[in-house]
Amino acid sequence: MGAFEEDIAQIQEFMDGDRFSAVTRVYSARQVAEQRGTVPQDYTVARDAAAAFYDLLREKFSRGASITSFGPYSPGQAVQMKRAGIEGIYLGGWATSAKGSTDEDPGPDLASYPLSQVPDEAAGLVRGLLTADKNQRFARARMTEAERAATPEVDFRPFIIADADTGHGGDAHVRNLIRRFVEAGVPGYHIEDQKPGAKKCGHQGGKVLVPSDEQIKRLVAARFQLDIMGVGGIIVARTDAEAANLLDSAGDERDQPFILGVTKTSVPSYKAAFLAIIRHLHSKGVEELNGHLIYAVSDDEYAHADAWLASSGVAAAADEAAAAYLKGEAGTSEDVLDHVGDRFLAAWQADAGLKTLGQAVADQIAFRSDEESAPDISVEEWNAFASRASWWDIRAKARSLGVDVVWDAELAQTPEGYYQIQGGIPYAIAKSLAAAPYADLLWMETKTADLADAKEFADAIHEVFPDQMLAYNLSPSFNWDTTGMSDEEMRNFPIELGKMGFVFNFMTYGGHQIDGLAAEEFTTALREDGMLALARLQRKFRLLESPYRTPQTLVGGPRADAALMSVSGQTSTTKAMGEGSTQSQHLVQTEVPPKTLAGWLDEWAAYNKVDKTLTVRLRPHTAGTDLLELAIVGDGDEKLANIVFNTIQDRRGRQILSVRDQNTFDTSLRRKRLMTLLHLFLIHRYKVDAIHYLTPTEDNHGAAASMKNRGIFSTTQDEVGDIIVADIDTAFVAKLVAPDSPEREALITTSGQN
Repeated sequence: MGAFEEDIAQIQEFMDGDRFSAVTRVYSARQVAEQRGTVPQDYTVARDAAAAFYDLLREKFSRGASITSFGPYSPGQAVQMKRAGIEGIYLGGWATSAKGSTDEDPGPDLASYPLSQVPDEAAGLVRGLLTADKNQRFARARMTEAERAATPEVDFRPFIIADADTGHGGDAHVRNLIRRFVEAGVPGYHIEDQKPGAKKCGHQGGKVLVPSDEQIKRLVAARFQLDIMGVGGIIVARTDAEAANLLDSAGDERDQPFILGVTKTSVPSYKAAFLAIIRHLHSKGVEELNGHLIYAVSDDEYAHADAWLASSGVAAAADEAAAAYLKGEAGTSEDVLDHVGDRFLAAWQADAGLKTLGQAVADQIAFRSDEESAPDISVEEWNAFASRASWWDIRAKARSLGVDVVWDAELAQTPEGYYQIQGGIPYAIAKSLAAAPYADLLWMETKTADLADAKEFADAIHEVFPDQMLAYNLSPSFNWDTTGMSDEEMRNFPIELGKMGFVFNFMTYGGHQIDGLAAEEFTTALREDGMLALARLQRKFRLLESPYRTPQTLVGGPRADAALMSVSGQTSTTKAMGEGSTQSQHLVQTEVPPKTLAGWLDEWAAYNKVDKTLTVRLRPHTAGTDLLELAIVGDGDEKLANIVFNTIQDRRGRQILSVRDQNTFDTSLRRKRLMTLLHLFLIHRYKVDAIHYLTPTEDNHGAAASMKNRGIFSTTQDEVGDIIVADIDTAFVAKLVAPDSPEREALITTSGQN
């Protein structure tokens, strides 16, 4: 057993490491070792990614910074996220449900898919990222030192947090699910506190929570499996308590302050009254409503419920609705039940006096505050105590204060036996505080995006656990334009979250919506413009210098050819790449490249003795806009000058450059014809016939006059609508843009305005 004891010692050392200083375990290193076999198994990808990802999140937390991410819909989207500098990736069950699989129909987020489906989806993302890493290494190995220095290396490690839903069952299901994630190479997983089988998307109704101890057992089971596999995986504990209204069991004391009960016990139970409505509607001819047949409520209990329905006016409302339904005036049977059910709920809650046990005692304290024998405690002091106290403690303290209340939570139970609860941020805080010692990050699912709510949650957590990292769902389910935020507030929302300790913030099914929007736009363009739609797409790829411009290289064609040549001793004549590949067509420079302007700027910088490094950048001005920006960037990504523009065609087919803004930010570069060179490049690249300046400012008038004097513009004039219109002297521009142009040299070396 020497090897077994050594394994225990190694596991203990792993569990005692700084990484887990804030983690509570309820099992021993020996119990972990007992679950391992004698044949070593290693999970390098998940283990290394988990360690590095955790350190990155910790570093973000220390700086009040965060990762803003989304859930990709394909491996290609995941790879592009990494290329764009998004350090962490989210993988949600919503998008997995919506996509379906070879075995599962697409559907809503009810976690009704097999336990293996999200791990299988994750495996595709991990494989895509690892392949991109291999392709990158191959390409960099064949670059010169200068090319490598000019080409930033992308970190393709699979920093993924994936949706483990409710764990899909008990501890064995949780451990099986985590095992599959680790084997796929996934380092992070979130587990929520909803009931399996009744699970809903966090932004749907009807959510049923499990007791806090059950959620803790899920988190412990996940950590136990990770320890068995020797992986320091990142566990995120999610709670849906902010918007939930039902609880599976009342057994955990931490949930009891939020369970609702009846204070007027003369009312029928919620279950009996609700089933009595269905039975009543059925008897009135709404035959599709027959769920009461499933249950075994006694005739006497139904009689009590029927009497209350009659006295409350709910029965009369049901009769009216049933009559309208039979006349075809009330929609579906579900509509009838919803209508009558709303009336029932309002009446029953009012008659039942529904509230928590703590609130029931607080009402008695307030009621007796003027009596000589008033309880020796204020309502505020009582509420502070009761907000975290069990039923036993609440009743014991109430007795000591001479307060006795009638209160029954079982009368409020639903037909399924669920307890009704008072959801909200306080309950979410209590749930998260209970889970904190067993998780690495905490996540409160919310009904909308609200920084004040986020701060309330973060402050309460950090009061008890100052170093606790948090996560936030920047959900596409929210209508962000109804949040009351300005564009600037939306832009800064993730930044503000980072300051509060929310280190991982994500759009759950962002990739699903990107996929839909791209397909909508392209299919519409294809129907309207034929192959011009594809040409426009390819132009955008070239503009962005996207790897999708060269699709065969993107998917690893050169690396595959290299392997072919390696195994054939360089004798193979069947390489896929080279002139035989249609990809070579995409290497043809169909537009004037930015390097043309870079060459002109080398001449310009030499003449003007500018010792800054000048880089030309041509990109969309902001993401998702048709506006473009030509920028000159210096060291440290400092923007030295720019032109914001787009191109349009008039009714005669003339190409027009529409200039929205132009700036020389570095004042030392002004009056040296830098802006003239930028204009000349844009005229050359886009074969421009005219330029429109949309703001006829003094600077724009001066620039237009200056370029007319140099012969670039043939005419300039102000037109209605506050636009300066300048026509291009195309013959003279052709001389200026020619290789080794003496006219361009003269332009650069002639003193005067920009």
